[in-house]
Amino acid sequence: MSDRGHGQSTDHNVQTAAPERVPFWRTFFYSFGNAAGLLTYTTFNAFIQYFYTDVKGLPPQWVGRGWFAFGFWNAVNDPVAGWLSDRTSTRWGRRRFFIGLLAIPTAIAFALVWLPPFDRSHPTALIVYFLVIISIYDMLQSIITLNQDALFPEMYQDTSNRAEGSSIRQLIGFVVGNGVAVALTPTVYGKWGWGALAGMWGTLAAIMYFMSLIGIQENPVFSQQETPPWRAQVRLVFSNRTFLIVLGINFMIRFILAVLVAIMPFYADYVLRIEEAQLTQLLFALFVTSGVSVVAWQMAVKRFGTRSTMLLSMVLAAVFAIPLLFASSMIATAIVLALLGTAIGGTVLGPDMLFAEVVDEDYVKTGQRREGMYRGILGFIFRFPPAVAGLILGEGLALAGYDSDLDVAAQPDAVITMIRLFSSILPLLALVVGIALLLVYPLYGAHLREIQDRVIELRQTQAVHRHPTQEAAAVVEIASRD
Repeated sequence: MSDRGHGQSTDHNVQTAAPERVPFWRTFFYSFGNAAGLLTYTTFNAFIQYFYTDVKGLPPQWVGRGWFAFGFWNAVNDPVAGWLSDRTSTRWGRRRFFIGLLAIPTAIAFALVWLPPFDRSHPTALIVYFLVIISIYDMLQSIITLNQDALFPEMYQDTSNRAEGSSIRQLIGFVVGNGVAVALTPTVYGKWGWGALAGMWGTLAAIMYFMSLIGIQENPVFSQQETPPWRAQVRLVFSNRTFLIVLGINFMIRFILAVLVAIMPFYADYVLRIEEAQLTQLLFALFVTSGVSVVAWQMAVKRFGTRSTMLLSMVLAAVFAIPLLFASSMIATAIVLALLGTAIGGTVLGPDMLFAEVVDEDYVKTGQRREGMYRGILGFIFRFPPAVAGLILGEGLALAGYDSDLDVAAQPDAVITMIRLFSSILPLLALVVGIALLLVYPLYGAHLREIQDRVIELRQTQAVHRHPTQEAAAVVEIASRD
């Protein structure tokens, strides 16, 4: 059942029109912000543990525990950034302002992650540097990504438009950000070193962030709303049961991707025993198929809705995760990852769609647009899946007897077994939990269509009634129809 809404009701002689469509050229440029974020943050998630453990020689449990501990920094970082974004009003807009301001600082912080001035001979200094620099980088990255994502519900107004916009956004993000750049990471550091990787990817990300500003379109009405205090906003967000379900679903989706990108360098080295260039091919198989498949998955979203499409995607991904327990050749692993990537493509569209639907529901109930606050809490949750995956991987490697000073062939057999379990069983468990949460997600079918119709009414009412008192009265009248 499609979730699209085409309202035709009236409110005080205001005719409800069809939702505005975003021109392709705007979506095209806006999508490069997603590509920049995926390029840097997926590179970070995929290789940070490998870099500080295998390359720099820190004990794996040190890196895993440090990685987990730093995630708590976002308990304040992301929600406060979201609240500030909602309250910001400048002549450049409230979201565009932060993106333009932080594009270059974020790129520099990313580069510094890969340029530690210490090595394994100074392990204490190295772990301190690791914790400090990833906290700085993650703070900047989360703010700029938050503002990019918060624009999505504002720019795209119903399920059909959002499915099209999200598919283009994720296609460019996964092909340009993940499929091409991240998959090339092993080749780049293998040929030219980690310093070259830091400079190349940081520069490319900054350029793409500036390109995204061309496509961004903000509604000035929303920046004029009165925003409640931070604590009140947090209470409102966490009292939203639908949003709590979405938090759980997003955690599972991010955890699956975090597990796969974190384990692949180890899987390539210790299970398949292949070179960096071949690891690039495996990552291409995973990310390019994920990106390309969203074109097909967006048609499913338009036809069946977000919830049903994500359920199908997760069931297929659960089936395709099992063969990673047994794959032992480069070709077999590439085929499995290609199938898994195709299945995951349906969940790639999910976070944008679920986020927008929750914001719509809240807007109808309260008359407030708080994309920044909701995205800030999501950003807090987004940081924990890589941290949890890193903690489990670090503890598992240490328990299996992993030693970075040993050659690949000299590692205990338990290391290979642990890597296989990590790559297959953990994603499978996360998929099962994600499916269970989707089954209780309430925004689909006729109920979702009604909400989207009312969002269109509210937008038009706000365009006519610019005075806050009139606007609030209109909101109460529309919301009271429940």
